[in-house]
Amino acid sequence: MDIESAFVGAMTRVEEAERGKIITQHIQDTDPVAKQCKENRLENWNGWSDGRTLKKVGGIPSIFLQDYKYKDIMSDDKPAFKKAVKRFFTDHPEFLECNGNI
Repeated sequence: MDIESAFVGAMTRVEEAERGKIITQHIQDTDPVAKQCKENRLENWNGWSDGRTLKKVGGIPSIFLQDYKYKDIMSDDKPAFKKAVKRFFTDHPEFLECNGNI
């Protein structure tokens, strides 16, 4: 059984395994996010907005927010947040919109 999610391009697949166990698999097509990040990287000035009031580092597809390795991306702890974001963009540079100075 496949269940569509509120997140664009995300889906949860539920399968029944042996002895009554259930396996869930979360799936998202991240290609559109990577494509948009690449387009933004080519169009902007190293992630800076007009007037240099905001710097956008990149985009993080929602499916990665479920990965334990990046759990602190949703944290209120600023040092843990920065570390998790840096780890994510080191692992997935295709989602960067700046030159990598995070």
